[in-house]
Amino acid sequence: MTCRQFLFLAILLPALAHADKRDITFSTRCDTRNDLATVSIVGDVLVHKALYESVVSGSKKFSQIWKKTNPLIQKADFSVANLEGPAALGIDHKGRDHGDIGFVYDGTVYSGTNFVFNYHPQILRDLVDSGYDLLTMANNHALDRGFLGIDRTIATARTLALPTVGVRMSTERNAEFFSIAKIKELNVAFIGCTEMINGNDDSKDQVLACYKGQRLVAIIKELAARPDVDAVIVLPHWGQEYQPLPDESQKLYARRFIEAGALAVVGSHPHVLEPWEKYTAKDGHEGLIVYSLGNFVAGQPSIPKQTGAVAYLGLSRQGNQKAQIFGVAYTPTYREGAEIFPIGSTSAKEVLTYAAQNFGTINRLEPAAPLMEKICR
Repeated sequence: MTCRQFLFLAILLPALAHADKRDITFSTRCDTRNDLATVSIVGDVLVHKALYESVVSGSKKFSQIWKKTNPLIQKADFSVANLEGPAALGIDHKGRDHGDIGFVYDGTVYSGTNFVFNYHPQILRDLVDSGYDLLTMANNHALDRGFLGIDRTIATARTLALPTVGVRMSTERNAEFFSIAKIKELNVAFIGCTEMINGNDDSKDQVLACYKGQRLVAIIKELAARPDVDAVIVLPHWGQEYQPLPDESQKLYARRFIEAGALAVVGSHPHVLEPWEKYTAKDGHEGLIVYSLGNFVAGQPSIPKQTGAVAYLGLSRQGNQKAQIFGVAYTPTYREGAEIFPIGSTSAKEVLTYAAQNFGTINRLEPAAPLMEKICR
């Protein structure tokens, strides 16, 4: 056994003793007489310098990084990602407008390092072309290009009919931080929020905070009570980086969000996977909590930071009732070099073991397997 393998197992084995607790099921049946819909969600899309430069010297499409995972995304009726950082044309880290300088990586206007990120807006088109239907942009890098960075990103997303949540334009002080999506016959509200903004100035109130006051809880309650909303999904950016388990604030607020009416809480930010669990609210509805989906796109080293997961939710609505979760699934992903690969049972045993530590084994979906067959078992 190599030193690297020994250290990995030393970290992994204590948590593996509880892996069977990650095998979760839901009491709602997959009944084709009901209205059914599926949602896929991935974690952080964080294009570090080496990945960005590979795109600039390659196809000039960010999707060259994740294209091998597109079939995973396209299995679901609706797909969501966390875009960590603005995609603001021509804006540098001081908020100065340089205009269209082309598709380059210069470290000033377009940067994937020094904790100040900005991507060429081509990334938004590439995400749409890959099958993504909505982005949460509420995260600690949301204001890396100031208020203008958020404005430019939202403006470009709107030209692509790509909804964004968790942020709003500086000139739209009454705009909502959520978006209601029509997914087959279901109306699903998505809300983005973040625990932190890296000390940046949010004087224009553009980014929704996860924990500050009762603002988010009030939004969840209002949406859950609306007759035209069938389900509420909260997308928090929270927790401690590189920690394998959620902190007390994550656990407290995840349950609080579900008690307020959310059906699922799916988190990002720690850059490693953190477990999922089922939580039953006092009113009896079963909620899903995924504390962290880890990195989807990122240039960080080591198995925990190179592993992500595509999480799937199956939603069912009977008559005029609110939607419920009838099943969940996940497929691990892994970055090797400058590409991300779906991981199945015939490859990358260490990745599968690490993913099972957080999400169990019975809900793992093989990359080529049909989604509905898995979550309708």
